Amino acid sequence: MFIASIVLRSGSSAALVSLSLLLTGCASEPPKELVSQAEIAIQDADRAGVSQYEPQLLSSARTKLSRAKESMDDDENDDARRMAEEALSEANLANAKTEAAKQAQETDAMKKTIEALKHETSRAVQSQ
Repeated sequence: MFIASIVLRSGSSAALVSLSLLLTGCASEPPKELVSQAEIAIQDADRAGVSQYEPQLLSSARTKLSRAKESMDDDENDDARRMAEEALSEANLANAKTEAAKQAQETDAMKKTIEALKHETSRAVQSQ
């Protein structure tokens, strides 16, 4: 506030440039690395077949990644960081839920196989 009042009173271009540099220095850096991590997590989710198990969560992650990129383009780096973090978290959550669903399916298949083997064994023993 004090700096702004000095700039307004002085009206000098040097003061305006100084204020501009000061404000630019306060801005956060673009979250390029975080956006990249979110992109990779979404690509991994695609490869893992997440769209079959968690399509809404994956869609939300994509939307948030897109919003993060738009915010970064608009120099709204704090919003971009938040959106990228959410996109990354949702992609990771979708991956984890998909892996759990796949493992549950495998477990069910194994249980059915075991039951079928027990039934066959029981029949073989009774026929002797």
